[in-house]
Amino acid sequence: MKHVNLQSLDTLCCIARLGTFQAAASHLNATQPTISGRIRDLENAVGVALFQRQGRRMVLTIQGRELVRKVEPLLRSLDDALVSLDNPAAASGIVRIGAGEIVALSWLPTLVGQLKTLMPKVTYEIEVDLTVNMRHRLENGQIDIAIVAAPIALNQIDSISLGAVPMCWTIAPALKATVAERKLAPGELLAAFPVWSLHRPSAIFPMTTSALREFGVEADSIDTSDNMLSIVKMIVNGCGIALLPRVLVQEHLARGELELLCPKLPEPELEFVVAWNTEQAQSTIKHIVKMAVAISTFSGMAGATQA
Repeated sequence: MKHVNLQSLDTLCCIARLGTFQAAASHLNATQPTISGRIRDLENAVGVALFQRQGRRMVLTIQGRELVRKVEPLLRSLDDALVSLDNPAAASGIVRIGAGEIVALSWLPTLVGQLKTLMPKVTYEIEVDLTVNMRHRLENGQIDIAIVAAPIALNQIDSISLGAVPMCWTIAPALKATVAERKLAPGELLAAFPVWSLHRPSAIFPMTTSALREFGVEADSIDTSDNMLSIVKMIVNGCGIALLPRVLVQEHLARGELELLCPKLPEPELEFVVAWNTEQAQSTIKHIVKMAVAISTFSGMAGATQA
């Protein structure tokens, strides 16, 4: 057998993980012809075809799948040997992190800042989206780490709790004053105003509907937005009420721009986790997970491993 290039083996495993030559090229910061050339050289070295065309897609052959199965653990061990836990400054490459909006608007900038200090040669690609989308991208290998609302119950995905975010019903003072003289009960207050939430695929939407139904309030006409910050601004401007994360509204509450709708309303908690693919257990990923747990400002359950 001819000499096998480690870069070609890494490229093979990257294609297997991400599904396409194009996705691997993007992840490895290379052109698609370069990726194809590495695979061609590897096939010449091992003497067998590693991919075969299936319709418009290139899929691994039996020999290709077997080579990936044997090589991936070796590459992870090599990565840990070259970039030890005691030398994170030597780490390099691109890490793709997906985060929910609550994380992005609170402590994610602090995390990225400290990661850049710890691993200055690593390039970070940050995506902010709904939890359901981040879970899908993590499972498909399109991101390396997801920091999202729990739970994550996916095959080959590990996660650690980052704590929980208290949620509170908020309203603009001027809007609340319109019913102040009526002395409404909590359920009547919830029914008295338009309700806003992130839209249905979000973790907050079912939490909002559940809270409404707990007080006998119909949850069929909730106004929605795909942007948490826009909802906060609409509530500040008197457009209605919303069950919002305290971490995002505490300054508005302190300045008197928002008030609690009713102190008697329960404040449910939304748990968050940091999750990663078990096949992506390189030391760089371990550093990021460890720092996310340490940096998280969410309370309660940080550090508990999820099944």
